[in-house]
Amino acid sequence: MQILFRPFHADDLPELRTWFEDAEVARRLSFPTDEWFAYVTAGETASCWAATGADDRMIGQLQIDREDSRLGYLEFVVRPDLQGRGTGTAMLRGFLAGLGQAYTALEARIEADNSVSIACCRRCGFTMLPERDADGFARAIYRMTP
Repeated sequence: MQILFRPFHADDLPELRTWFEDAEVARRLSFPTDEWFAYVTAGETASCWAATGADDRMIGQLQIDREDSRLGYLEFVVRPDLQGRGTGTAMLRGFLAGLGQAYTALEARIEADNSVSIACCRRCGFTMLPERDADGFARAIYRMTP
């Protein structure tokens, strides 16, 4: 499956919002409000991409919140009907091989019971850190190789 990345647009919001009809997506992520969209498209401390297939249909969405010039915090979601098929792994690998190279390291904070996302990060080369963050989230880190 070929996966392409493009900046997330306002036209993508209606489709992304439908993904929150899925109970698991709604439980794991915050609903994409207009305020969220303004934040992730301002380009100052966050960036957001739509992952698409060759037909430009959105298959996933990735967000990076930049801590500093070196570290970014990763959040991603796969369209509900594609979950459990390796799409998340393919999407994340594609991002790490391309746009993700702009960061020295990426960290994902994952709910401890989210075994699917933890496994996806592991398959993509993330290292699980032994300590949880202050909110009890598991921490997975990916360091870019020079």
